[in-house]
This record gives sequence, structure tokens and C-alpha cells, in this order.
Amino acid sequence: MVLIIVGASGSGKSTLAKTIEKQLPDFSRIVTYTTRPKRENEIDGIDYHFVSNETFDSMIKQGDFVEHASYRGWHYGTAVNFGKNEDKIVVLTPAGARAFRRYAKTHPELNLDIFIVYLQVDRRSRLIKILQRGDDLEEAYRRSLSDVGQFDSFEDEADFVINNENYKLNVADLTTILTSTIKEYKQGTESLKEIENFEKIK
Repeated sequence: MVLIIVGASGSGKSTLAKTIEKQLPDFSRIVTYTTRPKRENEIDGIDYHFVSNETFDSMIKQGDFVEHASYRGWHYGTAVNFGKNEDKIVVLTPAGARAFRRYAKTHPELNLDIFIVYLQVDRRSRLIKILQRGDDLEEAYRRSLSDVGQFDSFEDEADFVINNENYKLNVADLTTILTSTIKEYKQGTESLKEIENFEKIK
């Protein structure tokens, strides 16, 4: 199973992914590649594989990515050697999630089980969170603008949506919801959109 978590800047998607990885030992996080500079406290090979534009372009030409996209002027990508026979978790943009699904459909022999979770948080709350994270006002505004449009109606594409307006759910709440959801999903074969006890959280 490949669990894909999607959310706009400041939604808490990366924190949730790391917490889920700790709570569900069968899952390991896919470390994606990026050309953006490391932030303070980030570790190469743990948070991302930080590479140059030249290296990234070379990987594209060699067909090394399942998906890759540009976001806020930087490049991001998931390598094909992500561990297809294991339970994985990865944080992606909507475009990345769609590309991953296309990859699964064009490679049926891999039998990839893709499950996409959309962590939805209102724009005002996310802006406040980004500023609290230490980003300057200009950077916060730029990130907010870059999110405009790309998440429109994505809730209709995701397998499961958690609406966390005003951050009413903390990380522990989100983790409980998602770990329970994953366990239920893995026990059956139908989409959670078809399971009455796991309707989208509004």
C-alpha cells in the first residue's frame, strides 16, 4: 500500500506523515527528491534528498521518477525505487498524487494499492501557521499564492478527506483518525468512500 498525503502549505501534512510512520511500524516514508535549499533542522536523506538542478534534470532524462513537478520555483520528485513491495507513506502535491495514480495504472504488474488522503485546512489558519513556523511575511504570502487553484475540487479525487478547519483537530486526533482508517481499509478491498462508517470528515 502507498499512502499519499496531500495538503496545502501549513496544513500539517508532513508532521502527520512522520507521526503516522511512528504509529504504524509497517509503514516507512518515501524520501522524495527536491532542488530547494534545506531549511533549518532538515536532514539530507531524512527529510528530502537535496540535489542540484543538474542532478534532478539528469534523473528526469534517465526516467528515474515516478512523478515530478515544480512547486514555488523548486523541483520535487519521487524515485521509481521507492520500495514497491512495502507499505509506504509519502507527501505529495495534487499533481504528484495524480501522477502516482497514473503510474500505478500503467504498471498493473506492480499491483500498487494507492490510497490518497487530503488534509484540508482553511487558508487563514494556514497563513498563521506558516508565520508561526518562522517564515517571513513575503514568503508566507508567496506560498499561499502558489497554492491557489491547484487544490480546487481535489476533495473529489482523494480517497479520504479530513477537514481540519481552524486546526480543530490536533496531531494526535489526526493520527487516531488516519491510523484507524488505514487499518479498516487494509482489512477490506472497497474504497472508504463506499464504507458507511468512514464517511468524509466535515
